[in-house]
Amino acid sequence: MASLPIRFAVVFRRWAYRRGILPSRAVGAPVISVGNITVGGTGKTPMAAWVARELTRMGRRPAVVLRGYKARGGKSDEAELLRELLAGGAGPGKAGGPAGQDAGDHWSVPVIVDPDRVRGAKKAVNQGADVIVLDDGFQHLRLRRDLDIVLIDATNPFGLGHVLPRGLLREPLAGLKCADAVVITRSDAVAPAVLEALRQRLAALAPAASIHSAVHAPTRIVDQDGAELPAQSLAGRKAFAFCGIGNPDSFFATLDRLGAVLVGKQAFGDHVHYGQPEVSAIARQAERSGAEVLVTTQKDRVKLAPADLPRPLWTVAVQIQLTGGRNELVQRISNALQGHFARA
Repeated sequence: MASLPIRFAVVFRRWAYRRGILPSRAVGAPVISVGNITVGGTGKTPMAAWVARELTRMGRRPAVVLRGYKARGGKSDEAELLRELLAGGAGPGKAGGPAGQDAGDHWSVPVIVDPDRVRGAKKAVNQGADVIVLDDGFQHLRLRRDLDIVLIDATNPFGLGHVLPRGLLREPLAGLKCADAVVITRSDAVAPAVLEALRQRLAALAPAASIHSAVHAPTRIVDQDGAELPAQSLAGRKAFAFCGIGNPDSFFATLDRLGAVLVGKQAFGDHVHYGQPEVSAIARQAERSGAEVLVTTQKDRVKLAPADLPRPLWTVAVQIQLTGGRNELVQRISNALQGHFARA
């Protein structure tokens, strides 16, 4: 019963935007939304970085716009992670410098944090962006979009099957009918038969959408001093792992696959602020466990001062890799841009 008011509100809201009762706003550039239907980590931010890199490869000038959930002091951990992912990204130009800076043929992808995402998108366009990538935008209907990419975590695809607070769904599964493309993330974490059954269910729920699969691939380790090491450097090392993300078990499972010897682990709440109590707790547990190194995620690392910790802090760098339907998704993105500019 507790879910009924939220369920009604989100269904009515989507219906009202679809009928034009509530107006969506155009910003003078195509908008590609990356979102999900559950709370928790499905990989939206790494996927937004992937989309931005692909757009750069196409010769576009993308900007990423996000709300900045639980930003502190004007800083958002998701925005900092995006900047890091884009700085290490591939493409004609290396992203991550001053927002929108044009150095020759290179475009440095701006990452704009604004609770009013229409305002943020307009700011991006004013800085020279010609495509907006909306991070966490599937339920943000006020900004008119040209393509909706929805992520589904293979390890927990439908959030216990109920809308908040009874389950983890942000809206009923019927909302997937509005998706243009569905990407199953962590597709390597379930058996092939489970993955195929999920694909068939999604094809029924989102009949107009293309279905794709992706993995969270650890690409390297970044040590205390910023030096890059092979991802396999964790093999055989005694590690104390900690994180504050939506799906901590997936991070710990990644460390297991990399061969780390986990002598302890700590999962904090998503978007945790690492104050003195949290840092002290990590330090105590690391010393008791006999860990050689501390290991965390990129999202957590941007909020930490390693000097406050008793062991070297290593970070596992992860990128989204499309393992099924990559070319089709790139074509969908290209078609969305062409459709937008044809209508303009």
